[in-house]
Amino acid sequence: MPRPTTLTAAALAFASLFLTTAAATTAAAPIELYWSPHGGAAVAIATEINAAKKSIDVAMFSLAELHITAALEAAHARGVTVRIFVTPSQQSDKQSTCPKLRKSGIMIRTDRAHALMHNKYAIIDNQTTITGSMNWSASGDRKNAENTLIIRDPEIAKQFTNDWTSHWAHCTPFQPIHQDHLPPLPFPKPPLPTLRTAHRMEKSLWRAQSAPSCPSTPPEASAKAWSSASGRDATTFASW
Repeated sequence: MPRPTTLTAAALAFASLFLTTAAATTAAAPIELYWSPHGGAAVAIATEINAAKKSIDVAMFSLAELHITAALEAAHARGVTVRIFVTPSQQSDKQSTCPKLRKSGIMIRTDRAHALMHNKYAIIDNQTTITGSMNWSASGDRKNAENTLIIRDPEIAKQFTNDWTSHWAHCTPFQPIHQDHLPPLPFPKPPLPTLRTAHRMEKSLWRAQSAPSCPSTPPEASAKAWSSASGRDATTFASW
């Protein structure tokens, strides 16, 4: 009788070990790292957003990646609270998908309280943090050298949430600005100097520097000196 009991216990122990190992294998890693370009970062981010159940808080310098944008819209549509703040330049950026997100009903603001709002992170369900150097844009995902970290740690998420909340408090409403409605420059933009103008300026500077040491230099000598100093033909001295 004892033998079957012993075998049963061993079988249960083996089954328990197998199930534990399988669970550890299928569970998401606590930290995932993606390199750009073409490292799958945008897909990984969209996957995390699609798995969100309660909340998504985003701080992003530039937001323009279509897969991520679609995931954010879908999350909002299924009842997840989505809040985003971006840098003010996104209001006039033609590539930005922020106007589209705003139109879909997502809460979006701009952070103009700093010289530059350069954060790139998101907190999902107060459990998972997505951060790194990559903007959520096509260039960030498929052209630039970037990194993206997905960290599944509530304590890390809490620290990012505290920072996010402090910024959200001073953010202002997002207002799209069309390029043709941008305010004019405070003064006319000066035209670039032509090659002829640039040469004349160079010649005047050379004369001013040479005048004290040779105030009565004859034209022929000036032309020769000009040619030597500038590397140009002496015959161009008069024309310039």
